[in-house]
Amino acid sequence: MLDKNHNQSSTIGISQVRKYLDDNTLTSVLCGEPFVKAAFLSKLIDEIDTSIIYLDFDLLYSGYVKSEMLLKNSRVFLFTPSKNDWNHILKKILLMMLNQRFTVIIDSLNGLYNLFDDKDAGRLVNAYIMLLIFVAKESGSSVILSSIVRKKEKDGWVLSPTGRHIIDTKMTRLYLKKHDSELIIDVIRDD
Repeated sequence: MLDKNHNQSSTIGISQVRKYLDDNTLTSVLCGEPFVKAAFLSKLIDEIDTSIIYLDFDLLYSGYVKSEMLLKNSRVFLFTPSKNDWNHILKKILLMMLNQRFTVIIDSLNGLYNLFDDKDAGRLVNAYIMLLIFVAKESGSSVILSSIVRKKEKDGWVLSPTGRHIIDTKMTRLYLKKHDSELIIDVIRDD
């Protein structure tokens, strides 16, 4: 269970996040507020020294870049997948990852689920993520899943607003929250 307690959680700064990306092929970024998540990912991009494949399913980051509220980082390959071009984009990304080390940001897991409106959406999303992780391991890359979440009493952490469960696999989870004007990052382990 992902309940935060003193034995399983620690607070870190944005520069320390790189350690978790280097140590883990898969890292999950959980947050209750979309703008806090977007601000964190923007700062994280500046901290990462590899090229970045950014899959922007919720269009928040790409909207900021398009409006020039955020400068486009030259190391970022920005994709805004839709239901119609997802398979083509996925193939292109996998081929890119075979030749070079990348950090892949999936923003957001909620948006990836929204590509699939059938009852097998969960299995499809899990399969796509496992495929990305497999190729990432082979190339020394890392994958970051970002999600808007909320905590439910009986169910633990769930995607908001859909209520879907977060992918259940071994990974480090970073929980973002804003306190006053400061970003707080809690590392939540379930091991």
